[in-house]
Amino acid sequence: MLPDRCETPQIFCRLPGVAVYVAKSNLIRAASLVLLAVAFGFVTALPAAAQNADIGRRMWIGETDCKDCHGWAANGIPDEPRSSKGANLRETILTVEQISETILCGRPGTGMPHYDARAYNDDRCYGLTREQLGPDTPSRAAIALVKRHADSLAMFIVEHFKDAGPPTLAECIDLMGAESIRCDALR
Repeated sequence: MLPDRCETPQIFCRLPGVAVYVAKSNLIRAASLVLLAVAFGFVTALPAAAQNADIGRRMWIGETDCKDCHGWAANGIPDEPRSSKGANLRETILTVEQISETILCGRPGTGMPHYDARAYNDDRCYGLTREQLGPDTPSRAAIALVKRHADSLAMFIVEHFKDAGPPTLAECIDLMGAESIRCDALR
């Protein structure tokens, strides 16, 4: 394990996700390389949690169909009137891990589909298979997600919606844009 501070005559430094060892005389060269790595995206400037929540936000807004059932505000009021009524995620008691599992595995016996392309082919979801669930097997979502994306989406849901209270106009504009018809009811 590297120390949290730099030491001499060699310098051991810890950066988020990167360990750096340089001789003291090469400190300026090493600093330049780190700056170039950040500039070209080899080392990320944002913490992983912030990146994950940002990925989750993009997925909520446009890459998944969560809003169809849960509503843009995750309050359980569907954006698509013909869709099932989703859970009110503003009142959820689930953790990030539990929400991610629900995204990947769906909810047996409900309208919540699974986003894991291989869910219920084996017992990765709740220890159950398609044969065991029969007609209660969740349907497959229109797109497939990998665990990293489900985790990012779950993190966004918890950070943005859980315990957030009723939706606001500012929140709607932030998520959907000032011209969105979804925001009209809040004006």
